[in-house]
Amino acid sequence: MRAIPSWLKLGIPLGTLLLLALSACGGQTGERLGQTLKPATAVNRSVDTYPDWQSGNADAECTQAGVNFDGAYKVDSPTSGTSTYTVDSYGNTITVTLSSDGKYVDWSSTLAMTAVIVKGGPGANVYRYDPPATSDTGLHAPPNQKGNIPNVSHVTFCFQYRLSVSKTAETRYTRQYFWEIQKTGDQTELTLSDGQVFPVNYQVRVGVTGYEERDFAVSGTITIQNNTPITFVVQSVSDVVTPDIAASVNCGPLPHTLAPGGSLTCTYSASLPDKTNRTNTATVTYVRQGQDWVRTASATAPVTFGDPTTLVDNQVSATDDRYGPLGTVSAGEAPKTFTYTLEVGPYACQAQDMHHAFTNTATLTTNTTGTVMSSSWTVTVRVPACPTGCTLTQGYWKTHTEYGPAKPRDATWDLIGEDTTFFLSNQSYYRVLWTPPSGGNPYYQMAHQYIAAKLNVLKGAYAPPEVQAAIAWAENQFFNLYPPSYNFGKSLTNQARSYAGILGQYNEGKIGPGHCSE
Repeated sequence: MRAIPSWLKLGIPLGTLLLLALSACGGQTGERLGQTLKPATAVNRSVDTYPDWQSGNADAECTQAGVNFDGAYKVDSPTSGTSTYTVDSYGNTITVTLSSDGKYVDWSSTLAMTAVIVKGGPGANVYRYDPPATSDTGLHAPPNQKGNIPNVSHVTFCFQYRLSVSKTAETRYTRQYFWEIQKTGDQTELTLSDGQVFPVNYQVRVGVTGYEERDFAVSGTITIQNNTPITFVVQSVSDVVTPDIAASVNCGPLPHTLAPGGSLTCTYSASLPDKTNRTNTATVTYVRQGQDWVRTASATAPVTFGDPTTLVDNQVSATDDRYGPLGTVSAGEAPKTFTYTLEVGPYACQAQDMHHAFTNTATLTTNTTGTVMSSSWTVTVRVPACPTGCTLTQGYWKTHTEYGPAKPRDATWDLIGEDTTFFLSNQSYYRVLWTPPSGGNPYYQMAHQYIAAKLNVLKGAYAPPEVQAAIAWAENQFFNLYPPSYNFGKSLTNQARSYAGILGQYNEGKIGPGHCSE
């Protein structure tokens, strides 16, 4: 009967014993008797060593390892290099890479492994994964009594089936714009005569003062699919947005039995404090039907924000209460300036000076909330009192001189002087006024009406603009240039008679303030 080594009685794995011995001798823990060991990549594994492993079929070995599993797959006598094995009819595979010396195993799989058993010589290492893993490197059998790692004789994979989880994440938020309106004009004060109209130019500037963003949220779907040959029961589904914002999840009644090929779609939503980029993770807990071994599956999606999904007051319409509609302005177009002209007046004169406030208001209205904002501009208009006085005809002024014959003399003559020489005529005002326009002489026709109009203005009668223009033309472009004997020609004659006609209507009270009783 073989003696049982003391290290085996103590339950110490041979590999651990050799590592302790090498450490005590000052050797490197990465080497065993001159052989370099590959570092493991899995951080969630533990290793149990069985010096005398009882080999069997795949299911028996996984049962012997004492792990939870749905299926098992055994690779006997693997060859150096990389080989891929199809495990089931769903296309799941295991890829095994054996080192050139036949001692080390790397693996990866579309299935999650709860344990991988590496057999070599009389013993086996059982690599356990919690949570289950889909790849690892540097697996090997336990060293023999001489400290050498034996060649791998077979590798058994204990796997579990998992539900497939996928998810979407759609963000949304609201942006509300705030606006301002400013109206200006190029006039603030005007003085207008009776019936006068004056154009005023206006500008209305519409702009955005800022915006507020709110109502940040994420929502989407969580899809759970059973692409396995066994039936699972979904017990719970949760969804969390980093750092720890729990979403509201709706999957319908739970637990939910999911047969092979079946799927379950859940919806979720969560309010967020801002539009910081985050990560959204859905976690599903489930069991195999008839078992209580709880498993989890998860899926993540980035939570990123782009343009706002809801716009509030992103456009306004502008109007002017006197001009009418000005147009619309979107937030992307702002600021925008409207220009237009309004006629101020006419106003009727009164017995005293009048002041009027010509106010017009520009208004904007937002397209969503209907918010109204206004800006006004006022032009103060002064309308002088209506002109006083009345007019008298040339006949009156001919007879009310110091020479008579009518009495009394009108003192207005003092402002001119009856004997004052009339322009280039070499005659006094009195003589010109009494000289008949023989042969229709335009000089005397104009002179008679001009002298009467001039005296009427000096007496205080209001002269309308057309009368003022006629008097100015007579003085500057006629009497100061020509004597009575000048050959005026047809054009100048017609022009003189036209202005004389205007002055005659004034003197007779047909235009202007009216005729005085004589």
